[in-house]
Formats: sequence, structure tokens, C-alpha cells
Amino acid sequence: MANPKLIDLETLRVSGIAKGLISSISDIDDRNFLARGLQNVPVPLQSRMARKYMDRYNQKKAGSQYRANTWLRRTIARLKPRFGVLFSITQNMPLPWHILSSIEKTKKHAGTLALECVQITLDVSEENQHLPYEKIISLTYDAIATHAKAVGANVPFYAMCDDNLPTECYEIALLKMQCDKWWARQLKTLRKQFLELLEIATGQVGKDLYHDKKSKKPKRRGISPYSSKQAQREFSFAQASGRQFLEMMELQSSDGDVIDLIEAVKSGMANPANRRNELMLRIRETEELADEMGYVAMFYTITCPARFHANANTWDGSTPKDAQNYLTTTWARARSKLNRRDLKYFGVRVVEPHADGCPHWHMMLFMPKNKLQEINAILRWYFIQEDKTELYNRYGPELTRAKVFNKFVDINTHGTHIKTVEACVKYRAGTEKSHLFKLYKQKRTKWGFAKKKANEVAIQRNKEEAEKAKAEKREPKKFKAKNHKAPTKFYRTFSPRFDAVKLDKSKGSAASYIAKYISKNIDGYMLNDHVDADTGENLQEQANPVLAWASTWNIRQFQFQGSPSVTVYRELRRMRTAVKDEVIEPIRYAADTANWKDYVKLQGGMCIGRAANFKSMYEATPMGNDYAEVVRRIKGVITNTDYKATLTRLFNDVHNVITDTSLKTRLIEWTRQLKGTAEKLNAKDNTNVGAADLSWSSGNNCTPIAVGSSAELIFNMVGCDEKQITEVKKDLNSGKRIARDGQIYQIKNGQLHVLDETAQIKHNKHLAIEYRAKTLAQKSASWHVTEDHWQQARQLVDLAYQYAQLDERETLSATRNEQGEFHYGEPKNGLITIGDWDLAILVNNNSASAISDNDWWSLDLMA
Repeated sequence: MANPKLIDLETLRVSGIAKGLISSISDIDDRNFLARGLQNVPVPLQSRMARKYMDRYNQKKAGSQYRANTWLRRTIARLKPRFGVLFSITQNMPLPWHILSSIEKTKKHAGTLALECVQITLDVSEENQHLPYEKIISLTYDAIATHAKAVGANVPFYAMCDDNLPTECYEIALLKMQCDKWWARQLKTLRKQFLELLEIATGQVGKDLYHDKKSKKPKRRGISPYSSKQAQREFSFAQASGRQFLEMMELQSSDGDVIDLIEAVKSGMANPANRRNELMLRIRETEELADEMGYVAMFYTITCPARFHANANTWDGSTPKDAQNYLTTTWARARSKLNRRDLKYFGVRVVEPHADGCPHWHMMLFMPKNKLQEINAILRWYFIQEDKTELYNRYGPELTRAKVFNKFVDINTHGTHIKTVEACVKYRAGTEKSHLFKLYKQKRTKWGFAKKKANEVAIQRNKEEAEKAKAEKREPKKFKAKNHKAPTKFYRTFSPRFDAVKLDKSKGSAASYIAKYISKNIDGYMLNDHVDADTGENLQEQANPVLAWASTWNIRQFQFQGSPSVTVYRELRRMRTAVKDEVIEPIRYAADTANWKDYVKLQGGMCIGRAANFKSMYEATPMGNDYAEVVRRIKGVITNTDYKATLTRLFNDVHNVITDTSLKTRLIEWTRQLKGTAEKLNAKDNTNVGAADLSWSSGNNCTPIAVGSSAELIFNMVGCDEKQITEVKKDLNSGKRIARDGQIYQIKNGQLHVLDETAQIKHNKHLAIEYRAKTLAQKSASWHVTEDHWQQARQLVDLAYQYAQLDERETLSATRNEQGEFHYGEPKNGLITIGDWDLAILVNNNSASAISDNDWWSLDLMA
């Protein structure tokens, strides 16, 4: 068109942020192209797609506008088949987009939801005052649970609400749903899972590798496997934040010992290396135990139907959590079937994601050799029941044909006879499966003939050898038939969903089969030379995306089947010295020496379940938390002498403990506190206020004071009586700051620090700049504080102190109303005086105009 016309954005279904970005484009054709493209995209995705478009459009390279338009056209074409799923996802959004898009707003909204639950409680109680208390609390629970479920929260006891729940359960649930901290945890999970689902739906999670001809290396087109880049950034930020918290804390024992919390965490199972080592130890010795029992090992790979896979055309918007729930539910049904048939098995299960985020299982199970086929058949039957036709459709469309066959017909007077009938039957001819099956039959026929001929040759040789041995009067030699290996089924009807492989000991141990999956899902240890089959990238580099995926969807990665409790094993390892109890000492020694095999035997063997000889000992605390719940804390190990457990062990003919005894493993109580707290408390106990007893710091802002006797004051307090001096000493000992004669005094770690007020103001400004820079970095989802963050923080702090100087003050004032300090969200009663800090923020956000020293409007008159 010679003179293209601008499209009126008000007539299009486009979000406000997207409209602003579209309006910033000067070229009319490009502007109209972006507007038409975005109106077909769900509203929550428009602003993100517009930003990515603008990033490409504004690049200072030749052809950047063309490349941006090409990217938009291809992206919309790729997402068009799943627009229905995208609209369904956005329609079921748990919270408005402007809340979900911000971590701070989501956290703040938790308080709003808690207040709404409190208001519902008051309304229901007022409407039903004539009813008994038990009925009122039940109605209140139903009303609040309905409100919480609409948001998507996991309501306590909701699955049991049809039963007659005790009143205590209702009270616990109501206390939780009226707590802003509980809502903050719920909304945090909802937010990160919904945003990750959007990333999956828009194709930002998956396999998209191509070979770069210039670098001759595989590259990715902005797409991340297993989890999105946003989820990985938030996971890394949470890890760094958690580590910083650990480094700030220390543990103090009841005996007075102090250790850093980070060192305590490194020595436990939170350390990836320790977790990997324990898993490999348990797997290796479980395999040794299976060899002693004569069990064989099977390796299973189990995945979900196509509707759970985001890269499939039949994806229905299911999340990885939904897929994991399908696998666990199906496994529970199959496990129940195996238990009903009294089929024994044990092993380990590993969960890992496909490139599109859908989970699949790798299971290594040990079982009796004569039960192998039966267990395989049961597991296969359960895991292919749902959407079974899609497995057959992989081998071609279903057709029908006429077939003549004999049919038994029942005649009332003359009995039964055979009748020839013609009917239509279903078949799949000319497909890949038919061709592979034909080749398999041919090879099977050749193998059968070769095996038969080998048997005939062996029989003939044994017959000749018998006659020859009889003539020579000796024992005949026995010749075996030549072993011909049977052809394998190189087609697998159910392999996309269920694949079972018997482990070959000649190719490696069972532990070696599973080791790669364990290392890949923990820290990528010793996988430098291994490549991921899904993504084509180094497995060691994929550890972080897998951990981010498991953290986002709350998926348990490792679980042992049929194994005794590992909690008891870990508790026993806390006791490093021998105990006098002859019942507990053998199993304690096995755990202490990391002998998992002996530990299992002393517990009663594999598949012993709840009938194990030893179990954890807990200490229950009624109303032990803010929600009035019974808190159970592990304290040690106790023997399991329940009569059912004893009879089970007796029936199985395993090690049986019948003596009641226990071992307390947690003898010392530890208290978590800020690092340096113990040192300060010790310094306070050993510190006198006399100047001769105090050491001086060499800080830049500290100046020495003339020292008199220990009975005199450390600074001049002329005109003060002894009581006032005692109060000053008490305040100094408690850590308070004392200002006098233009100087500030404070005791830190047994040292007297003296600062002048100018240096103190400078120090406060430095702390404010540091705090504000870190806050800006956190809001931008970045752990590293950049130079831009420091610059913005300096400008904001300098502006706030400038307003304080205009009012002839050295310290910043807070926003106040007539009743005192004012907080946003409170009723605005009377005149409000905006504080220096809030005013600087408003000016920085262009919500207010800057104030100079020539303004006639004084600061304290602003409302």
C-alpha cells in the first residue's frame, strides 16, 4: 500500500502494556503487523511476546526489523495449533495476571486472602449463632475451603471432609487458612507452577537444537530443556538466598558448643555428594543381597500417555505434576495387585523429565526368576490401559475386511453345531509393525530349524559315543547341542509407554545401570563425557535444569521399594560409639560401618515393611506450632515388638527381636541463632563498663578517649548522679547507642566504639544504599548487584537526605498522620505528612514533582 493507515488499537483485544510497546514503533507497516499478530494471542502472553519482539526489533544490526517480523510470524504459527489449550490455561489463572507477574505482589496478596478468610469466619459465625459450636466450625470450614479452592490452594483435610472429622482438625485448618504466612507459601507454589506451565505452553521448554556451521557445535534457539530459563533463574536465586541465610546463622548446643549452620548442612543429606554416596551404597549392597537370594534384576522405563506431553499434538494442558500423579496412582494400583498375589520385589525408582518437562520413571527391581514374567505382565497391563489405542495407531490406521470362519451355534432342541459365517474384522495391514513382525517370524523359523538340527546332531553323537564307550568299557562322554541364540523382538508394541529389559550381568552390574540416572539428577558427578539422548548436551551441564524442574513441581526424584526405613539407619549412624544394649548394638555397628546389607538383615530382610525389628522413636508435643498441631520430633530408635510384627517376622523366618528396648540418639538440644550471638553473649558476661576493662577498635570512625580508673565514667557526665550513670552503663551493656556531646558510644563484642554524628550519618547512608541496591537486584530477579543498581540506590538515598536537609534535619522522617506513624493501607484519617523516604520514592517513580530549597510549599504541609 502506498499510504498505509494506522490500526486503531482500541478496537483490538490487546493488553495495555502491549499497546504501549506497539505505539513505540514508528514504522506503520511493522506497527500494524505486530498489532494484528498479538490480538490472536492470549492476553497474559501479549506483553511478553511484545517485549521479545521489541528486543529483536531494536537491535543495532542490519535487518533487525525483518528478523523480528520473521520471529513473530513463526512463533504465532507454532503456537496456533494450541491456542485452545493456551486460552484454557489463561482462563483458569489462579490470580489476576498483574499479581502473578510480580513476586512482591503475590506475597503481599497473601495477607489480603488471610483477611478475607477471617471475614468469612466472622460472617458465618454471626449468621449461625443459634447452632452448636461443632456445627458452626464445620460450616465455617466449608465456606473458607470453597474460597481457598477457587484460588487453587491445597486446603488441609479437604480429601477427608466427607468423613466425620474431629473438631480439632477443623480448628487446625481454619488457623492455617487465616494465616498470611501459610497463604504466602501456597501462593509461592501456585505462582511458580503457573508461570512454568505458561513457559511450557508457549514452547519455551523442550528440545530445539541445531548445528551451527560456523562454530561446529550444537546450539539452542532460545529454548531450555526440562525447565524454563525463568524457573532456573528463580531456583538459582533461591539457592543463593538460602545459602546466604545459612552463612548468617549458627547453632549453639545445650552444652555451649557453637558451630556454623552451613557446616552442619554440608555434613548432612542436604549435601549432594553425601546424598549421591548414600544412594549408590544402598543400591550396590541391595544388588549384593539380591544375588544372595537368587533374584534377577529388571530395568523398567515407564512414561505417560501422549496427552501429558507438551510436544505432542494431543496435549491437553496437563502439568508435569499431573503426569507424576498419573504415574504414582497407576503404580499404586499395580503394587496392590502384586501384593494381593504375594509377589516379592524390591529395588529403586528414579524420576527424571523429558526435554518437554513431562516426567518418566526408571525402575530397577529385583525379583524371583520364576515370577519375572508374571510381574512384567501385571505392570505392563496397568501402565498401558489408558489411551491404549494410541500405541496401536503408531503402526498405521485401523482397517476392516471380510473374513469367513466357523462359529458354534446353540440349538435348543438338537444341541450345538458349527455354522460357517462371514463377518468384518479389524486389522492393520501393510504397516511398519506388520513388516517387522514378518521379518521376526522368518528369523524365528530359521532359529527353530537350526535348534532342531543341533539337537539331532547331539543325539546322534551321544548315541555313537555310547556304543564306542561300551566297546571300550568306559563311561561315555556327553555332548550338548550347539546353543543357537533366539532372535529378539526388535519391535516393541508398548515401548513408548512401557519397556522392560532383563539386566545382563556380563555387561555390568545393576548399580552401574542406574548410576548415570542418579548422578544426572543430583549433581552430574563423573558425567563429563556423557551426552543426553534427549537434548544432545553434556549431562553434567543438565543437573541444574533438572533440579529446578523437581523444585518447581515438587517431585520426589528417588524412592526405594521394599527397603527398610533409611531414617532408622541415619539415626543409628548418629551414635559413633558402642552402646551396652546387646539388642541394638549389632544394628548400630552395621549402620556405623555403612554396612547396608547387614542392616537390612537385622531389620528382618527386604519387603519386611512395617514389621521391621526397629522403628523411629518420636516425641509428641501437643499444640507444638502456631496452628495447634501435634508436632512429632524424632528422638531415637525403638524396637518393634507389636504382636502382628513379631508374628510376621516369625512366619518369614527372619531375624526377630522380641525385647522392648530403645536408644536415644538426640542427646543434645541445638538452638539456631544469628552468627556471633554466642560471642556477644559471652562478651557481655565478661565485660565491665570501666574504661580500663574495655578494648578499643581501630575502625576509621572511632576515636580514643582518655582513660581514667575503672571506677570513673568512660566519658564526661558532669551533673549526672550515680543512678543515671548506672542506667547508662546498663544501656551500653545491652548494646544500645548513647549520644552525648556530638559523639555516639556503643559496645560491640566487648569493644567500645566511639563515633561522631557526622560519621554516623555517613555510615547510615552507606547502609541505606547497600540495602536499597540489594532490594533493586532482588526485584529484578538477579542475585548479583550491578552498577545500575548501585547508581539507582545512590540517587534515591541522596534525594531522601536532600529533603531532610531542606527541613534542617540530620535523620530521615517517616510518613505520619495525626495519630502517629502511618502505614499504607490504613484509613487516611486527618492530615498526612509524607516522610523523606516515601517522598523520594514518589519523585523517583514520577508520581510527584521534585522539591528544591526555593519551594514556598514546605515539606510538612504536603498531604
